[in-house]
Amino acid sequence: MSWSAADSASLYGIRHWGDRYFSVGENGHVMVRPNDQSSAEVDLYGLVAQLNERGQDLPMLFRFPDILQDRVARLCAAFNRSIRKNSYQGRYTAIYPIKVNQQESVVKNIIVPKNNEVSIGLEAGSKPELMIVLAFAPKGGTIVCNGYKDRDFIRLALMGQRLGHQVFIVIEKESEVDLVIQESKNLGIKANIGLRVRLSSLSSGKWADTGGEKGKFGLSAAQLISAVEKLTAADLADTVKLMHFHMGSQISNIADYRMGFKEAVRYFAELRGLGLPIEYVDVGGGLGVDYDGTHSRNASSINYDMGEYSHTIVSMLAEYCNEHNVPHPHIFSESGRAMTAHHAVLVMNVTDVERLPEQIPAITDEENLSFATKKLIAYLDINDSEMVTETYYRIGHYLTEVTDLYLEGKVPLKEKALAEQLHAVLCRRLKNQLQAGRRSQRQVYDDLTDKLADKYFCNFSVFQSLPDTWAIGQVLPVMPLHRLNERPTRRAVLQDLTCDSDGKISQYVDQQSIESSMSVHDLIPGEPYVLGVFMVGAYQEILGDMHNLFGDTDSVNVYVRNDGSIEFAGMEEHDTIEDMLHYVHLSTNEVINKFEEKTRWAQLKAAERKLYTAEFLHALKQSSYLSTETEDEA
Repeated sequence: MSWSAADSASLYGIRHWGDRYFSVGENGHVMVRPNDQSSAEVDLYGLVAQLNERGQDLPMLFRFPDILQDRVARLCAAFNRSIRKNSYQGRYTAIYPIKVNQQESVVKNIIVPKNNEVSIGLEAGSKPELMIVLAFAPKGGTIVCNGYKDRDFIRLALMGQRLGHQVFIVIEKESEVDLVIQESKNLGIKANIGLRVRLSSLSSGKWADTGGEKGKFGLSAAQLISAVEKLTAADLADTVKLMHFHMGSQISNIADYRMGFKEAVRYFAELRGLGLPIEYVDVGGGLGVDYDGTHSRNASSINYDMGEYSHTIVSMLAEYCNEHNVPHPHIFSESGRAMTAHHAVLVMNVTDVERLPEQIPAITDEENLSFATKKLIAYLDINDSEMVTETYYRIGHYLTEVTDLYLEGKVPLKEKALAEQLHAVLCRRLKNQLQAGRRSQRQVYDDLTDKLADKYFCNFSVFQSLPDTWAIGQVLPVMPLHRLNERPTRRAVLQDLTCDSDGKISQYVDQQSIESSMSVHDLIPGEPYVLGVFMVGAYQEILGDMHNLFGDTDSVNVYVRNDGSIEFAGMEEHDTIEDMLHYVHLSTNEVINKFEEKTRWAQLKAAERKLYTAEFLHALKQSSYLSTETEDEA
C-alpha cells in the first residue's frame, strides 16, 4: 500500500499535539507555522540544512519566539472572551513565571504584546529572578514576587515599586510578614501585599504535591489569620491587594480545577469580609498542555482547552461575587508552561543502529548441541498460529536453559550466541502471526514489540536536553523531520550518548496512545536521519544537567515573517569540552600540562608528541557531542 504525508501526520499524532503550530508538508517534511493567524510557514528540516551550511551542527535547539507571543495572545484572548461572555468587571493579566525558562530571548520576547488585547506581567521566585524581572519588565509593568524571601529580596521588591512597577510581594510563610513590615517602614514604601492561601483541594498528576495541605508554600488557615492580625496591628491591612493560590502544575482534569477553585473563592470572600481590600486574585499555574495529543486525563495531557479553563475561572468568580455582592477582582494566572512549551524543538541526528538478528544463522555440528538449542532449531519448522502464545513462552524457556548451561560451563560461547540468534528470529516470526487486537495475545504482542525494537543511538543527552522524560516520565512528542511521505518500517527506542542505562526516551506518542517504542525509517547509508523532540520550551533548558559532561547544544531563534522569509537571531554556540572542564573546576592549563607529561613519560618521538598534543588541544575546543563531519572534512 502507498504511504502519504497525511498517513505520517496521523501516525505521529501531530494534528493533536501540534496545536496548529506544527504539521506535515506535502514534501514529507515537518512544517512550522509560528502564528496561526498567518499562512507563513517554514520547513524545519530545511532550516537544519541551512544552518549546517553555516557551520552549525546537531544537536540543536530551535526556538520560535513568534510562538511565544502567539501563545500569550491566545491565552489573553480566551480570558477576554470569557470576561465579555460573563459580563465580568475585572481585567485579566497573564503573568509569566520566569522559572519556567529564564533564557534572555524567552523573557524579552514574551513581554512584547502581540496586540492591544494582551496584558502581560512577570513573576520571580528568587533574588536572581527578581533582578532579571526588575531589569526587563516594561515601565509600569506588573511583577509578582513569590518564593521564600529574605530581607534583601523584600528590599529589592520595594525598590521595584518605587521605580514605578506594580509589584506584589506574596507572603508564602508567616515569618515574611515581619520582614515586609520592617522593610516597608525602613524604606518608607508601602508594599502591595499578597497572601498565598494553602488549599486543601488536590489535583491529580505528577505535580499534585505542589498544591494541597502538603504543599511547600502558602499559609494555612491559622497562619492566614495570624498574618492578617499582624498586618492590621501594623496599620498595613489596607496594603493587602492580592490573594494567591496554586493547585499544581499541568492539571490534566478540569474537574480538579473546579473543585479547587470553589475553595479558593471561599477564601477570597472570607478575606474580603475581614476588611482586606483585595482587588486581585492570582490563580497560579496549572493550565496544562496536551503533550501526547490524547485530550484526556493522562498526566501528559489535558481534557480541556484555554477557552474552558478561562471560562471556569471567570464564571465561578463572577457567580460567587454576584451572589455575595463582592466587587469582581482582577485576575492573574501564572500559566508559564502553556506559554512556552510549544516554542522550542530539539533536533538531533541518529548516529548508529543496533538490532536483533533477522536471518536464520548458519547451523553446524548440530549433533553436539544441547537439547535446548536443538529444540529452538526444531521450532524453525513449526508454524502453528493457534499456539503462538505458548510457543513464545517455550522458546523463552529454552533460551534461559542455554544461558544456565553456559554459566555452568557446559556449552561454549558460540552455542550461546547461536541460541540468542535463533530466539530473535523465532520472536520475529511469532510477532508477525500475532493480532494486537486479540485480548489473549495483547501481552505477548507488547512484549515482543519491546524486545524486537531497534536501538537508534542519537546525538543528544536526555539529562541535558530532556530531563523530565527521565526524572518524572514526562511524555514529549518525537518524530522524524523528513521522509514522512515514506512508510516507516522499523520500531525503535531512542538512546542517548551518556553512559547511563536511563539515557533513553522510554515513552512515545503513537497515534493517540503511548507506546514504549516509536515508528522510524530504516537508515539509508550515507544520508542523515534527523529527529525532532517537540514542546521542550518549558523547564527542560533550565533543569538540564551535565551528566557525562554533555553541555548545552547549539541553539538559534527563528523568526518567520508574514511573507515567509526567515531571520536567524541569537545564535548560541554549543559548550566546548573546555567549557565543561571549567564547569567542574578543572584548570585547562593543568589538564594540558598533565597530558604533555604523559607524552614525555611514554617516550614518544618529538613529531608524534607534537601531533598528539595538537589533537588534544583541538579536542578541547570541540563540542562534547559527536561530530557529523566526515573523515575527509576532519
